[in-house]
Amino acid sequence: DAPYSVIPYGCIEGVIYPAGATLKSNFNLEKEGVMQHTSLVEHKSRRVQGIWSDVKNVIRDTLEMIPFYLVPHGEGLHTTKVLVTEPNSAHHIDEELSVTHENFIQTPSDIIKKGMELISGEVHKGYQETEKMLLVGRHLMAIGKLVKEGEEIKMMPPSSDFRYILSQKTKDELVRLHRNKATIYKVLVGVLGVAGATLICVLVYRYYKKIKNYKDEQRRKEEFQRLRDREEQRRARIAHRRNPETLLSNTNSDTSDNDWDQSKCVVCLTNEREVVLLNCGHVCVCGDCAFALPEPKKCPVCRERVERFVTTFTP
Repeated sequence: DAPYSVIPYGCIEGVIYPAGATLKSNFNLEKEGVMQHTSLVEHKSRRVQGIWSDVKNVIRDTLEMIPFYLVPHGEGLHTTKVLVTEPNSAHHIDEELSVTHENFIQTPSDIIKKGMELISGEVHKGYQETEKMLLVGRHLMAIGKLVKEGEEIKMMPPSSDFRYILSQKTKDELVRLHRNKATIYKVLVGVLGVAGATLICVLVYRYYKKIKNYKDEQRRKEEFQRLRDREEQRRARIAHRRNPETLLSNTNSDTSDNDWDQSKCVVCLTNEREVVLLNCGHVCVCGDCAFALPEPKKCPVCRERVERFVTTFTP
């Protein structure tokens, strides 16, 4: 009974009744409504870089409306009625309008005009004429802000946190529709979440493998270097003990040189062969060249893929 009261977000259902003179269809005078949307769209094909594509050009697009009431149960204007304001700002209101007229007007054309259009790269197809209306007497549900001012009740757009909805569906149908959409969104979010988590796991695993391989390679390099230093020290001691005998024999020296040539790395031709390539088993490269082989590593002799390699030193 208060002269002014507000329901921030409420729902009402009723039958559409005009608050004044109705809008009549331009093509069927028997149809009357409170909203009228007319459009005229030009259709043509245009050639761009040798490819034809359809183009739409809006010639006319108008929306007319009059104030209207929602009357519960359609009992007439003497019952409680709600004035609907700003219906054009409702969410997707154009989808709630009924098509009262739709016609495609084909552009007249002859052979000469058709040929000129093909040469110019722009072919006019025709015009699409459409009329949509929110008809009087139809059931409508409104969800928004309800305001009572004196004896009059108004439905108007709510605050920016909520949607203003005018729909010919019932409340149960609208709730079911939004629940179905919410289910689809949840499934999509779940799929995207699983895909994102999988991608992150793959990237983390690849990064882990890269770091692990790098550390293993550094460890093998250090091990090679330690073994190489030890082998060089051992050979230096043996050479020091045998030096007087080897210098007296040119034959032995030539043989030693030939053995040295045969034990050189086939890649750098400088260092000794220090690595056994597996699974082929060839001993043909030094430690430095083994690590420098491009990925995927292949044996320089047989071109078989190298799964792993182990150190070896010739006596």
